Amino acid sequence: MSTHESYRKILAEVHAGRLRHEGDHYEIPIEFFVTKIDVNMPPLPAIAFYIQKDGGFEKIREADQPYSPLALSLHKSIWIDARHIDALREYASRLILSPAVNDRTAAIPMETRMDTLRRSALLVVEDLFTDPSPENIDKSVKVVSSFVHVLMKDPKAYLFLAKLSSHDPYTLQHSVGTAVNCIILGRKMGLQDDATLMELGLAGLLHDVGKTKVRKEIINKNGPLDENEWEEMRQHSLEGYEIVKNHPAITERTKRAILEHHEDKTGTGYPLALREEEIHLFSKIVCICDIFNALTTNRSYSKARSPFDAFQLMKEKMRHKVDERLFRELVMIYGGNLDAEGNLRASETG
Repeated sequence: MSTHESYRKILAEVHAGRLRHEGDHYEIPIEFFVTKIDVNMPPLPAIAFYIQKDGGFEKIREADQPYSPLALSLHKSIWIDARHIDALREYASRLILSPAVNDRTAAIPMETRMDTLRRSALLVVEDLFTDPSPENIDKSVKVVSSFVHVLMKDPKAYLFLAKLSSHDPYTLQHSVGTAVNCIILGRKMGLQDDATLMELGLAGLLHDVGKTKVRKEIINKNGPLDENEWEEMRQHSLEGYEIVKNHPAITERTKRAILEHHEDKTGTGYPLALREEEIHLFSKIVCICDIFNALTTNRSYSKARSPFDAFQLMKEKMRHKVDERLFRELVMIYGGNLDAEGNLRASETG
């Protein structure tokens, strides 16, 4: 593994909070702080450092103490107290999102920085689908905040994110891809403030969290589900709502989107059989982004469609599921257009 590849891997793991720990201390590979001996090493975060010694932990640096690259390089890893995990993750976030922070990230192009953020998001979602605990939901909030930050700063960043996801495991990529498309579509619909886009992106990331309560043999089944299996699968919207309903960082409209993202405007959706006017805008956005991302992603039983082919299928077979205005705006995001009769213009769609 190259030095840059190793650094990006470690940066993603730190940002995702995916760290080995012993008791209340977490291990950080030294490459996170020092990739080469350089007197111009960027400022260290205000966090105390420890090393393992004699079966315990010995402090080698106070939180406000300078510490040289040479001194750090003498160790394979350092340890931090659990109380400083959030501060460390904020430091990692600044490295990813603010390329001028130091020479390591300044040399990394936008596509590579987006790859690091995507890797972090996939790790967070993997943890979430293993254990949808309040702690892992908190991590999801933080990673969506990073997406909102970068997409608001540079809307073209979503093009890099879209290109990077095709080879990831479907469930993980689908959650991350749906979240990204929700943020972009929400902004196109006039939702401009960071807090609102955070709520919407989180709804996209968590929309399928209820599938953690569905049997794995159903989730992973290659063929069509039978009636009983479908009935269990349909419960994932309610199960997802049950998981998040008491979490203080999740707003009511985010919870509604998790609950309602399989409703449709004819009143034949689930779990509440709502009519079009009863479905929240967030729910409609998550619904269309969920469908589009599923159609444009490789799965075990179907190959990814091009955006144009996905839109064509949605237009012909799924109009009852998607909001007309949202459909038009999503087509335009991906470079396409609809004529006066509502027909897709293939020549302008990627």
